[in-house]
Amino acid sequence: MLAGYAVENGRMVPVPQPLDQPEKVIWFDLFAPSREEEMAIERTVGIEVPTRDEMQEIEDSSRLYSEKGAFFMTANLPSQVETDSPQLSPVTFILAGQRLVTLRYHEPRAFRTFSARAERSDLGCTDGATAMIGLLEVVVDRLADVLERIGREIELLSRTIFRRAPGGEADTDYQRVLQGLGRQGDLVANVLDSLVTLERLIVFLTAAVSQRPLSKDGKVRMKSLGRDTRFLNEHANALAAKLTFLLDATLGMISIEQNAIIKIFSVAAVIFLPPTLVASIYGMNFDVMPELHWLFGYPFALGLMVASAVVSYWLFKRRGWL
Repeated sequence: MLAGYAVENGRMVPVPQPLDQPEKVIWFDLFAPSREEEMAIERTVGIEVPTRDEMQEIEDSSRLYSEKGAFFMTANLPSQVETDSPQLSPVTFILAGQRLVTLRYHEPRAFRTFSARAERSDLGCTDGATAMIGLLEVVVDRLADVLERIGREIELLSRTIFRRAPGGEADTDYQRVLQGLGRQGDLVANVLDSLVTLERLIVFLTAAVSQRPLSKDGKVRMKSLGRDTRFLNEHANALAAKLTFLLDATLGMISIEQNAIIKIFSVAAVIFLPPTLVASIYGMNFDVMPELHWLFGYPFALGLMVASAVVSYWLFKRRGWL
């Protein structure tokens, strides 16, 4: 799908047939384009659109480069973070002259948000470079929102892990907690990956826009983008560290509960060991046993077993093992 946007009265408006009037378009957005659409953009803008395999290369030389006066920049952006199947895929930004071309095969929410905002109000988009700066600002804001939501989820998981029932016993579904920690860990890893690629992209973009006239406001916005990306990177690393702590705490809690269960069985086995010993002794059928024909032999054996169990329980209780 191919979409185009032009500037009218300081606002970006969609162009119904962007290829019919390319001189008006400052932003071409390619979403899962066909080969015909790619070739049309290549003819119109004078660039060679990278393939999907080239977009997925991890080397900086494949993600950040200039060719024929155009600047190619690729960053990983997350999408569908509210669902159970979040995605992290590359998006390529191409600055060619006064135009911006974006190439993507998934739909980050920031693209819809930016186009809607730019259509409603003046975001300072006058050409491709300023449009890209505005788009990156929305991308960074979106990542900040994702991190805030992850932080709230981590706080809820923390309370669940260390929560105790009124009776003092654990009341936690640790399987659900581990699944939640795993999900938030995946999201944090995706955001960190995205922030790392964005930080490199912004550095490259700063050098690229320095070769063309850029307003003072644009330079300030570029510096703010770099600063915000670094701060978000630090925040994401802090959340990742907290997730690691909570994972260790959860495994520790599971180990404590397992040890408590094993302790109960161990104590029960030791308490019933003396009665078992008495029963084993009097269970031997030797002819010469003084109590074998004794009238009170059976009550005596039962009493001895009960007394040995009670004494064992009393000793455990006194030593604080129960």
